[in-house]
Amino acid sequence: MKNYDYETPTPPKRSISKGTRIMAIFAGAVVLFVAIVVVLNQIGDPVRNTDLVWLAEKTTHSPGTLPRALRDRLRQAGKDGGALLTAYAVGEQAVNVASDIGLDLDRGNGKVDDSRQQASNVDKILKDVAGRMGKAAVSPTGFSLYAALHAAADEAARTGQAEVWLTSTVLTGSLDPFTISSLSAGADPEQAVDEVLKTPLKDLDLQGVDLHIVFLTPVGAEQRPLDPRSESWREKFTTTLADDLGAQIADPIHDNGTTGAWPNASTVPPIIPFTPPQPPAKTDDPRIDEAAFAPDSADLIDRPAATAVAAQAAEQYRSKHGKSRISVTGYCARYGDPGGARDTSAKRANAVAQLLRDQGIPAGDISASGVGFDELATPGQDATSPAQRVVVIKLVARS
Repeated sequence: MKNYDYETPTPPKRSISKGTRIMAIFAGAVVLFVAIVVVLNQIGDPVRNTDLVWLAEKTTHSPGTLPRALRDRLRQAGKDGGALLTAYAVGEQAVNVASDIGLDLDRGNGKVDDSRQQASNVDKILKDVAGRMGKAAVSPTGFSLYAALHAAADEAARTGQAEVWLTSTVLTGSLDPFTISSLSAGADPEQAVDEVLKTPLKDLDLQGVDLHIVFLTPVGAEQRPLDPRSESWREKFTTTLADDLGAQIADPIHDNGTTGAWPNASTVPPIIPFTPPQPPAKTDDPRIDEAAFAPDSADLIDRPAATAVAAQAAEQYRSKHGKSRISVTGYCARYGDPGGARDTSAKRANAVAQLLRDQGIPAGDISASGVGFDELATPGQDATSPAQRVVVIKLVARS
């Protein structure tokens, strides 16, 4: 008898369709792509910190406080996370009092999200930084805007991008070789910036600086309130200067706090508010004002107006029938470098003397000189008044 083993029938093989294979490959590729993205996010560059820098003017006429606008910004930075604070006290030099202090609240098991606790943590940090600010020895006298902006440039270079908060009266102290007060005294703020950019400050690079300026109300003994003209000047001056140096600048903020100065503050004189502009005094002497000349030069840009004044002076000379000579003197308002002012005023006087020679006045009867702002063209007027920025033509009796 034959024995036959039972053979289990083998089911027929099914072929996978081409469409199914394509879908499987596509799904696998998606999963692989997602996995790669997750891994790259985990091993890639860390989230960038927000680098905040506080530059505080520390002088006897600057309030020793952290303004509300800056406190609010630092609280928000603590809430957002990843913020680091660096602070400088600025007198004649900038002194670092805190570096890369984290504003996040971390209890050891991750960032705390409670907004009230976060604000309290930032306030505690700021109290400590303010204490260090008060103890810092900046300099016996003076305030240097150059030192403040140099610190801003250094921080931007160190971190790549810095949000810089400058709290300052701005009109205090010195900026070698000029004093801030001499720059601001009656001068157009944009002209003042042109003068400043002739100094080493022009070499500062504020690319990467996001600048926020908080203007403080000057305080202290013998300090008078600033008038609207002074407020407008310091705003225009600082924004123009920062823009020319490459900074991104936000709209300035005005703080009206009157807290006393920081302990150990650098001594500076009271800030003198601008005097109201006065009309030029009437005079019989023919005058050519600075509007006839290009800025800081003797090049005439309004020759017809200057020629008309020279013709008037020539007519007066002829009316004396040879009994007079002509003296031409150039003057400047008190602004900038004394030597430069004398040089510019002399060149302008010589330019006017040439106009008189063109009118037929003998060269021997004309003398020309420039006194800059060593003397006043208009006694009784403020030394910074436009009435001082003139070339004066006088008839002098022949001796």
